[in-house]
Amino acid sequence: MKHFVANSQENSRSESNSQVDQRTLWEVYYPPFQAAADAGCAAAMCGYNLVNGKYACDNEDILVRDLKQSMGFDGWVMSDWWATKEFAADEGLDQEMPGNTMPFDPAKFTDDNLDTLSDEKIDAMVTPMLTKMLQYGLFDNPVCEPPNCKDIETKTNATNAEHQALARELATQSVLLLKNEKGMLPLGAGVKRIALLGSACDATHDIEGMLRDWARGDYYAVGGSGRVIGASPVSVLAGLRAQCMRRGCEVIFDGS
Repeated sequence: MKHFVANSQENSRSESNSQVDQRTLWEVYYPPFQAAADAGCAAAMCGYNLVNGKYACDNEDILVRDLKQSMGFDGWVMSDWWATKEFAADEGLDQEMPGNTMPFDPAKFTDDNLDTLSDEKIDAMVTPMLTKMLQYGLFDNPVCEPPNCKDIETKTNATNAEHQALARELATQSVLLLKNEKGMLPLGAGVKRIALLGSACDATHDIEGMLRDWARGDYYAVGGSGRVIGASPVSVLAGLRAQCMRRGCEVIFDGS
């Protein structure tokens, strides 16, 4: 689960300071993480931002007090790439993301730094990793071994009918109608012609192009590590036309 926590913007994400009081954290930001922890999530990834003046991956208040103690999260905490600002094992960070070393940002979880920790502390950091890997059968049924994981990462079908039904329900419930002049919505039986304007209403979905480029996204999916590529997303135009076929209305589309 990621990013923990209050990492709500991409612009200047490594310099932004999310100032959030405890009530707001627990009522607004923490519930999805609490639900994931309760469901047995194995790992949490801390974000790039500061939370109340302290970087998320070096922040004992949110990683130890809130996540591990108050939420009862029994997995491990890993950093995102280049999100580790100091050697923060005592602050609740269990793993620095591998490949984190850059000339401008050297690794923090070095052998020398790890040697300063007691065996008990090392055990406390490693045990959740091995426990979750055993719990979910990764030793008995390994999915892949790096670096031979590209097809698994990009082409695995990670959904099912139950997940799709839940996603549709969440998307439907999340719609907020801000304006409805003359009660036009929902569309009544008397509506016979609908104008649909804008190229986004009929955006293309280049799956093969996205599979070739890890960072590439489109109207239906973001690029990067958070990307989930839908197999057959329905455009606004296609969805509206399908409805009009059943209702006897016409869609006039201008994608310019």
